[in-house]
Amino acid sequence: MAASEDLRVSGKVYFLTRSPLYHEVKPYTLRYRSEDGFPQTNVVRTLHDIVFQDLRTQPDLTYEKCCFKVINLQSSLSYEDYDDLTMVEKVHQKEVTECVKDELKATSVEVLDYVIRRRDPSWPIATGETYSFQQPASAAHIDHTYDEGCRIIRDVYGTEADAVIRGRWQIVNVWHPLRGPLIDWPLALCDASSVDFVHDTMAGDVVDRDAVFENTQVYYNSDQRWYYLPNQLPLELLIFKNADSETMHGAAPGVPHASFDNPRKGEHDLMRESIELRLLVRW
Repeated sequence: MAASEDLRVSGKVYFLTRSPLYHEVKPYTLRYRSEDGFPQTNVVRTLHDIVFQDLRTQPDLTYEKCCFKVINLQSSLSYEDYDDLTMVEKVHQKEVTECVKDELKATSVEVLDYVIRRRDPSWPIATGETYSFQQPASAAHIDHTYDEGCRIIRDVYGTEADAVIRGRWQIVNVWHPLRGPLIDWPLALCDASSVDFVHDTMAGDVVDRDAVFENTQVYYNSDQRWYYLPNQLPLELLIFKNADSETMHGAAPGVPHASFDNPRKGEHDLMRESIELRLLVRW
């Protein structure tokens, strides 16, 4: 692709609706159906039109400012290898952690978890059936909060957790398609420096039967600047921050992100398949 070609597009993203309800209670979503009829969620969302800038035409964006970046990793895994979770966990995780450690000049990088998503042909139209894989996330969010990051560290490190929490750390997401070029439902990232985190974000709960984790919900603001990587290839990793030990000292807590229905998508384009790895990065 020519560097001068600008593939910005317009699309839609769901945001948390500004409601007096959230002055009193946190947004929550149950990831199961309650037997007693308790409402599965109190989240109300509003669909907003967004212009997604072409990340390839933005050489001045830096990880320190916008909290995301693109790096290249020529993985030894083939597309078919992602069906083998042993290959993912033994080979690809090592490739990614070494790449991120080198790129961010970190002391250590550890994988917390990972998710493979394969878009079902029916999605986003619900069929009433459970999908075999997780589907794209079309609502703006940040995976964690600072408190959730601390909770994860305590789960991982046990008695050593307090020392880790006092140190310098981030929880970072690494995202790439399994095959490409990716046109169908790409991932979009919001420049963290354009977000009013005090007024335009709030914590929400995601509830499983045996656990609760806290993420960050996002309100729409026209000042937010959104980007995507047109025709992203599997070797192009999107790295973006989801929690930061320096949040209490003014650092941006993370990068709002969501997927969108790309108007450039054609009938014969590959359906979105992707992997994301959540990493604990320490310095």
